[in-house]
Amino acid sequence: MVEMRQAAQKERQVAFLKAHEKEMTEYVKKQSRYVIIKDYDITDIKYDWESIRVVRSMAFSPKMLGIEVSIFNNSKELDGFEIYIIPDDTNRPSKIKNIR
Repeated sequence: MVEMRQAAQKERQVAFLKAHEKEMTEYVKKQSRYVIIKDYDITDIKYDWESIRVVRSMAFSPKMLGIEVSIFNNSKELDGFEIYIIPDDTNRPSKIKNIR
């Protein structure tokens, strides 16, 4: 029963992030400090939807959804890293509060 709930929760999280893929892509291209510092020219971004997990960076910090990202320039992989999405609720997300 617990496994079924966890699978359903993961499906909701994946669906939520896929629905907000454009917003996440804009963040990676224009606001990610890591990308800005490296001065990458990004032509494509791929998200590893299977990598989604709930994380908390420090005690009392909000729970976040972490997802692995790979960035490309003309089919050449430039780098990979993780971004963190802070939703209103990690179990049943409906809106993004922040992206890190």
